[in-house]
Formats: sequence, C-alpha cells, structure tokens
Amino acid sequence: MCPAILPVLRQFCLVSLVLVASCAFILPSRASATVIPVYSTDFSTDPGWDTNNPVTNYYDSEKGMYHYYMVSGTGAYVNVPVTYGGESFTLAFDILPERTDHQASVTFGLGDSDQITDQRLTMFTEFENGEYGRIIWIRSIDLMNQRREASSYFLSYGGPTVHFADGVWYHAIMEYRKETRSLTLSVYQRNDSRPVWHYTLDSMSEFPTMNRIYMSKVGDSGNPSAIAEGYLDNVAFSLSYPPETQQPAAAQATPVPPGPAQGTTTAAAVPPAGGSPAPGAIPLSVLPALGALTVAILGMGAARARRRR
Repeated sequence: MCPAILPVLRQFCLVSLVLVASCAFILPSRASATVIPVYSTDFSTDPGWDTNNPVTNYYDSEKGMYHYYMVSGTGAYVNVPVTYGGESFTLAFDILPERTDHQASVTFGLGDSDQITDQRLTMFTEFENGEYGRIIWIRSIDLMNQRREASSYFLSYGGPTVHFADGVWYHAIMEYRKETRSLTLSVYQRNDSRPVWHYTLDSMSEFPTMNRIYMSKVGDSGNPSAIAEGYLDNVAFSLSYPPETQQPAAAQATPVPPGPAQGTTTAAAVPPAGGSPAPGAIPLSVLPALGALTVAILGMGAARARRRR
C-alpha cells in the first residue's frame, strides 16, 4: 500500500467514528404513553354489573348486550367498580338508544359511590332528548362542585347542531388527559365509523378519585314518565401514563386469565394511545451537514498527504 494513502485512511476512520457518535446523540427518543387496561367486557358473558332494578336493567344473554331502562325519579343505577386514582384515562363504549322520550336521557361515565350526576365527582357522556332535540353532552363536576359541560347544540359549542337518532349504534370515546387538563368526547356511528361529534373541554381540574363506571338516575327529579331505553356493548376502561413516568405500584397490571369472563380486564377493546417506544429517524437537515463535514476532513487529509510527497 502506498504510504501516502495511510494518513487518508486514518482520517477516514476517524471521521466514521465521529459520525457514529454523532448519530447516537442526534437520534431522538420518541417514547409514547403507557396504556394500562383496567376493565373491559364485550358482554359475551354476564359481566355481573350491580343494579337496584334488575327487572329493567339487565344483561341480555340472547343479544349479548346490556339492556338499560332509565327513568327520572326512580333512583335507578347500574355500576361496576374500577380502580382509579386520578390518572389520565380512556373510557370507550357502544350505545344503541332505542327509545329516548322527550325530557329523557341516559348517562354513562365515571363517578363516586353516591352515583349522583349533578354533584361532585364525576365525568360522563349523556344522550338527551330535551329542548333542542336529541343532543349529546360531555359533562364533568370536580371536587369544588364546578361544572364543565358542552353539548352538540350549536350555541353550546360553536359548530352546527348535531343530533343523535334512536335505533342507531354509536361508538363513544371519552378521554381525560391529566397532563393537559382536558376532557374529550368523540362519537362515531358504529356501522361505518363516520364521525358524529367531537369536542374537548379544557382547563379541567384534577379528579383524584372515582371508583366506578356507572349509569344513574339517583337524585334526578325530572319527568317520571319519560323513558330512555336501549343497549350497551363493548365497554372498556384504561389508564394512560405519560412517557418516562413511573407507574404507581397500585396501578401495576396483574395477570389476567385469557378470554373475557365476568367483565375481566382485557387489552383488546381499547384502541392503543401509542405504540412501543421507537427511535426516530435522523433529521434530514442534519445529513447534508455531516456529509459536508466528511468531505472537508477527507479533503484536508488528502492535501496534507500530497504536501508530504
């Protein structure tokens, strides 16, 4: 090998090492949120939900769904306990309102043991037939009894009025994000995934404790003749933790037998909030600079080698 080439080769090796080291620092780490499934049921078996009126609110084994019948003044409730400690969460469910009389409504969300929808502490979706027709609500009441709410009526949220229809399946996703203090409701038609209504409440307070998924008419003194009746399906509740946040010991997922049984925890029913942490690509703007640096250093090495000859 020509001795004059050796300095150039040494210079090339040095540049290669510099490039490798630079890439190690340039590659961004795109960690995503950690999603922990807490509860889900597709009603293929009886989930064992608690209710004070099992004649009208019950698991329908023939349909593989849960039948609800909500009337004001009855104090009716349906619930299932869940573990929650103020984290970000996602609650997803399918709902088929079959009959929603004028002045009737059905609520579904998270709350405390009192199960009262007009007092602290609760977040829920409501399908209501009221003064403005069949509209959808997103509501929350915090520890200070401060109410935050919006409906699909145009004067409430600033867009065109959106009505739901009896006899149509809807898929609803309610997302609370502690880090951004926001509560978002997204509603789609289940049969074709067509968006129906989407809205986000911001400047939310923290919600440190809620202990059940529930439907309720406790404390509701509306029209006792107005009936809200229909079906629920595919209910799923999960917690979400920001990237690189230590998960509390109390929320560590415990092993769960495979297959849905009695409303057990499964991971399949909640759309993931993100994938596994994955390294990002090198920014394209950086690559030309590194290439130019390589050419410059090699050129300098070659020039020095020529001068030595």
